[in-house]
Amino acid sequence: MATRGTRSEKVRRIFQQFDANGDGGLNREEMASLVVAVNPRVKFSDEQINAILDEVFRTYGDFIDGDKGLTYEGLLRTYDDGAGDVDRDFDALGLELNLDDAAAATKGSSAAAASEASSSSIVDERMAVETQKKQRTAAWAVSPNHGIVFDDTWKIVDDLEILIKRLKMKQAKDGKLKGENFDAYSDAGWSRELGPSAEISEKRVFWEESGHDFAVFLKELGGLRGRADAARSREEAFDGHMAIGRVLYEHQLFKEALVSFKRACELQPVDVRPHFRAGNCLYVLGRYREAKEEYLLALEAAEAGGNQWAYLLPQIYVNLGIALEGEERLQFFVPPILEH
Repeated sequence: MATRGTRSEKVRRIFQQFDANGDGGLNREEMASLVVAVNPRVKFSDEQINAILDEVFRTYGDFIDGDKGLTYEGLLRTYDDGAGDVDRDFDALGLELNLDDAAAATKGSSAAAASEASSSSIVDERMAVETQKKQRTAAWAVSPNHGIVFDDTWKIVDDLEILIKRLKMKQAKDGKLKGENFDAYSDAGWSRELGPSAEISEKRVFWEESGHDFAVFLKELGGLRGRADAARSREEAFDGHMAIGRVLYEHQLFKEALVSFKRACELQPVDVRPHFRAGNCLYVLGRYREAKEEYLLALEAAEAGGNQWAYLLPQIYVNLGIALEGEERLQFFVPPILEH
């Protein structure tokens, strides 16, 4: 494996290769050329390229130098975050490393830089964004009624956001991330949130769940769930699993969100919120009968809770009704093999 100095020099050579105008930044056109060049076997559509560029320029906004684009430091950070393989990309471009430059770069690397390189980038990035977590995280997380309660839950959310960002960039780069118009929330009165309506994505994201990248993501996600389970109290564990579920739901990882909400239901079975959100996941996944059962449990909990949850009853009733309609459509569906 290349040393930090050699690795940085490789990234610099890649950057210089595509900084066509020599202004010290990779604009969208230059960045698109880089993405295509290092993935010679992938036939990208214009939509896929734009999705990758949008994600890069949004995620690494701190490294965007005006109209010039992504700086060298920004490109280095993308590789540090696991968005690409430096050695593979360098070889794919047919570049050669100047050994003198590489030696100088290696020699000039300080002990602090080496320590940083060997540490978890999750920890590094979490520290960098700690003061911006409210701006970066969905509005629900800071809601006084349904948001995050415990400080350690924030750390879990920060780490999960980073894991999802990495997965998204890898799948978008490999052409695996797909999207299409999404009308699951179009039913009149449907509520994906408890409380005021939030902005709703018009695109359904389809994640590739069979590849190595997703398997790695699931393993790391399991570690975050383990941290939630190891919390000091049942209430904190519940807070952690609810937050994990909601982050996953926001990113349309519905199957994994459902796992978290089900765990939250086990921790606090008489709480309305995990049943309601589990029902939403099941509905989006087309499992209407199971969604109905979760909404009925949410309704039972809301009615038993008296005035505490009374204001949520209309939303639960609406989603229950929509789930019942979905279940009825399934009952009247006749598989083609049985039509004769």
